[in-house]
Amino acid sequence: MYKTLTAEDIRRFLKVPDSYKVDALLVVGTSPRSKEYPHLYEALEKIGIRYEEETIEDTFFSEIKCLIVNDKRIWFDVVYGTAYLSELLHVASMLGSKANILLGTCGALQIDMETGDTVVPSASFGDESSTRMYQRDKNVFLFPSNKDLSQYIKKYISERKTIHEGDLMTVQAMLAETKEDVDTWNSQGYVGVDMESATMFAVSNHFNIPSAALLYVADNLIKNELTTDDSFAVLKEQRVNIRKENYEIALKVLLKLR
Repeated sequence: MYKTLTAEDIRRFLKVPDSYKVDALLVVGTSPRSKEYPHLYEALEKIGIRYEEETIEDTFFSEIKCLIVNDKRIWFDVVYGTAYLSELLHVASMLGSKANILLGTCGALQIDMETGDTVVPSASFGDESSTRMYQRDKNVFLFPSNKDLSQYIKKYISERKTIHEGDLMTVQAMLAETKEDVDTWNSQGYVGVDMESATMFAVSNHFNIPSAALLYVADNLIKNELTTDDSFAVLKEQRVNIRKENYEIALKVLLKLR
């Protein structure tokens, strides 16, 4: 079945050379793609990175941005949830990625967290197939990020006022979340809930590839501060600026890794 596909098979499907390899993968958990491309290009320009772009002929992966920087090939894509993310990670990992980084947001689950706070998760709990299919022989579904890669990211954000670490809950069905869910996650000590990080860590760990996430708090569920509130719109500029800074940080980290 599909799990038996080799790197050579994947290169053939993508219509790329036999020597084709991916050096790193950067993913943003949000939607739509069109809103994120300008942030990527602005970050590249701001930190003075000269790059070339390649295209992928395969229809399914054709929207991946393939950046060639100093002989490194960095894949960039935007996802919402994890079905496509798991396949993107699987393919990039088989093609040689040495580091996978996730950017995005989370909902806060602790009372002391504020909109815009930085979150660098130490692990994420996943409760669906894009994580559990990659760890079938265990009954523990808390997937750790890579400590060294997370520490490297933290060096770039050391001057930020509030940085939260700890475990996240990854859940796909945001509109099905209840107050009981939020209270349970809070009591279990989770610092936030997102839609992608557990899959980022689970698939990467399966291939023994370092992975980490750099997120910021969008809303605080434990305080019932939601994205539907008027206050959320008021802080839009703050969130956009943080998002742009996180792009710059992730690119700097990936480009300095060997």
